[in-house]
Amino acid sequence: MTLLPKIILLAGSLLLMAVTASANAQRFNVESDAMVRFRASINGITRISVVGDRISSIVNDNESSVYQVRNDEQTGDLFLRYVGPDELPEKEGGYLVTESGVTVAYEILPKRSSTETILISIKGGAAKAPVADDASDGRLSGDFATTSFGASDSVTGGLVDATRQTIAAKIGSPVPGRGSNGALVATHRMGDLVGEVRVAAAGKAARAVREQDFYRRGVLAVWIARKDLAAGERAWVVVIRSGS
Repeated sequence: MTLLPKIILLAGSLLLMAVTASANAQRFNVESDAMVRFRASINGITRISVVGDRISSIVNDNESSVYQVRNDEQTGDLFLRYVGPDELPEKEGGYLVTESGVTVAYEILPKRSSTETILISIKGGAAKAPVADDASDGRLSGDFATTSFGASDSVTGGLVDATRQTIAAKIGSPVPGRGSNGALVATHRMGDLVGEVRVAAAGKAARAVREQDFYRRGVLAVWIARKDLAAGERAWVVVIRSGS
């Protein structure tokens, strides 16, 4: 066999490997603030990519995680390498935050495989600051609502930023492990604002979680991780209120 056929054969093999890896990728199409559950390799490397965006940080419990995390500066992708015991570990989770401001919760399901590729697409593209609806109640689109009627972009942006700071500082898992509906788990002070981390919980029947359930005097904004809960499920709620 001459050198040229060898090169062509090698190139063809690499192309086939690339196509196979792409075809076997775990693909998710979710909204911002949703949760993805993906399989991660415990024998090799797991790559996580947000299509059309770059992952800027990962929020998790570094002390208990069994995965080493590396962020690639060129692509904005994350690479996980398993460093835990030989037996399959328990599930673990956290949050991915992108450069455009998208936050996605994740849960890792360990798998014995050589490599895994996770491709996450965000519905509607990159995140934008919430825009008030035409309705006079001041509600915002999505799962974030504010009671600041006619608030300027700077005020709205400040409430969104306070919500993200509270999530990053006080929430370390995709869903609450326990707690009754409305239970206060933690607070986070940011100047004149206070972020409250609360639990939304469904009982024996499914329930819809509403921002109004968490409004009271002094509340400026409410963020709900999941609005539709099946029986027995829980979700995080962040309430931003005045600290004065």
